[in-house]
Amino acid sequence: MRMLISALLLMTGVAVAQDQPEAEPTVAETAQEEATPASAPETPEAEAEAEAEADTEAEPPEDKTYPIRFEGQVTPDTPHFDLEVLYHEGRVKEGLELAEKRMADNPEDATVYRHVARFMYELGEQFERTDTSIDKVAWYERMWTVADAGLELTPDDPHLKFARGVAIGRYGTTRGVLASLFLAKRVEQDWTEATDSGYTYASIGGGEQLPCDVHHGLGIYYRLVPDWWIVQVLAGTRGDLDKSLERMQLAHECGGDKIRHLKELGVTKMCIGQKRNDHALLAEGKAHISKYLTLEPKSRTERIDIRHGEMLLDDPSMACEYSRDGQQDLDREKLER
Repeated sequence: MRMLISALLLMTGVAVAQDQPEAEPTVAETAQEEATPASAPETPEAEAEAEAEADTEAEPPEDKTYPIRFEGQVTPDTPHFDLEVLYHEGRVKEGLELAEKRMADNPEDATVYRHVARFMYELGEQFERTDTSIDKVAWYERMWTVADAGLELTPDDPHLKFARGVAIGRYGTTRGVLASLFLAKRVEQDWTEATDSGYTYASIGGGEQLPCDVHHGLGIYYRLVPDWWIVQVLAGTRGDLDKSLERMQLAHECGGDKIRHLKELGVTKMCIGQKRNDHALLAEGKAHISKYLTLEPKSRTERIDIRHGEMLLDDPSMACEYSRDGQQDLDREKLER
């Protein structure tokens, strides 16, 4: 097992010690060792917002109920429902600390690993790639390790496969798509298996919905991974703008007019419209962006999306290489050199 962990870390550019004949930790043990609540970074504007949010951060009353609005939505009988409440209320750092403690206390509980991974994702998304207060590559790499640890316990869990694909995908876009093409097939496989499983899930209020959000991820994937023949040779897969549009439409139909779905559906249409000189599709893409700019952002991540939407309307040429992690450099000559 330690050899597998070492190989994984070497693939991602992290130096590891040589194999030792004894004390072979599992992936779960590795995740637990790294799970230090104090390591969670302070988010931008955290101090300024703390006072404003003080009234909303009281513990919810025991008899508080949440209407069932989505297929597969969690209920009070769902394991770790209190973590679901923290996620719904946007108390991400608090949720991460509690989830990490539970992971350490009960490492055989596979469900808690996806909570840790999800809180890590939400926290990481609140930082721009250029923010030097956090090492986002290391952050998403650790999220990847946590998801792997959960899948070591339940190898066919669609939710954990989605989480691992998110971690690897964000690791890749943070480093740069071209520098991370060797990971592309793994993301596609995890997410395709998750959508094909028939698994449905919704958090309180639908902040996370499966399979909607998996379709969303695949839509971004097929837009950002280049469709060049050399990518197929190197990565065993390639991008496809028609697949991107199909997946984004499925995500929008499934998840509704959420900021993230409208943004990425608009980005894909803007990209295709420019590449194929389809002015009608380009206009549709801009309309999706304009629509979500009228919505009220409910999180720091959505406020970032609002700023990015304004940038995309100002400069539609950004669409094909757009990522919340920063514009991707998809220069074919750099890959072929």
